[in-house]
Amino acid sequence: MNPIHEIKHPRYKAMYDQTNSVVYGYEDIVAILMRALLTNNHVLLESVPGLAKTTLANAIVLNIHDAKFGRIQMLPDTQPSDIVGGLVFNMKSGAYEPALGPIIGSNIFLADEVNRTGPKTNAGMLQAMQEKKVTIGDTTYVLPKVFMVIATMNPIEQEGTFELPEAMMDRFQAKSIMGYVSEEAEIRMAQNLSVHSGQLEIKPVMTVDEILADRAKIQEMVKSMSPELVKYIVRLVRATRPEEPSFKRVKGKVKGVEQTFESKILLGASPRAIINITHAAAAAAFLNGRDKVETDDVKYVARDILRHRITKKDIVRDTFSTDEFVNALLNSVEIISK
Repeated sequence: MNPIHEIKHPRYKAMYDQTNSVVYGYEDIVAILMRALLTNNHVLLESVPGLAKTTLANAIVLNIHDAKFGRIQMLPDTQPSDIVGGLVFNMKSGAYEPALGPIIGSNIFLADEVNRTGPKTNAGMLQAMQEKKVTIGDTTYVLPKVFMVIATMNPIEQEGTFELPEAMMDRFQAKSIMGYVSEEAEIRMAQNLSVHSGQLEIKPVMTVDEILADRAKIQEMVKSMSPELVKYIVRLVRATRPEEPSFKRVKGKVKGVEQTFESKILLGASPRAIINITHAAAAAAFLNGRDKVETDDVKYVARDILRHRITKKDIVRDTFSTDEFVNALLNSVEIISK
């Protein structure tokens, strides 16, 4: 990790170290989750089954005093009411009563294998993710002020998966690929008895109130960002859109060949990407112990925020990675000084 992106803030360094002591080899993903936690956002993890996603989400929760962990395993027959709850008829009272789903009251909610179920079911999470509340019948339930969805998805090549709607993908601040770790990390994993027993040796190192106070500090950092850096973020995102003139100036190598991307990109990133990059870059600086956001902070967080917001054309769906486009984007768009 680049020195300017090392975790130096004492509380979050403790969270980072404790989490990495039970989930090995995913230091970058732990940092992504911490940035989302600090900016009131959500994270999408793509991986095959069995890579400690539940352990990772549970470890994050255990670092926070009195935080609650919720989870649902998505299946083809999962219904929206299985996530948020619904009205159930009480035979004794003769009236419908609310039955609350696992997302209500959770600080960290793991939606496992979200692309094993259909768009209608996943849409049940959208109000919670965006508005931080859930409506059942005539009653609205406000979710905790610290609330984050960690969703996992299988590679779309796997049998029995659905593509997630763009509207849902856009709700996640970042998407990361959770691949296999090194041999050394797997040896450490095999020797950690606490992970196998389910009793993670993690002590709370922060409170919800401290997280909320830190969010306010990050908001102040966003407000004090230089106009040049804000314009750079806007120009980065606008250059992902094929209808923008700046898109045609993005050039990079794909399979070793220098080229532009008109034949490969169908849709670019939404304005929400601008907001997410701005706040995540401030969170990265905050975690490093700085109060000023730099250009490198923007480049550091941009890839994870943009990769799932760029839609490829069908003709190149299986032969081209959006990461290749984002790499070219970051090398093509320059910050303009006064």
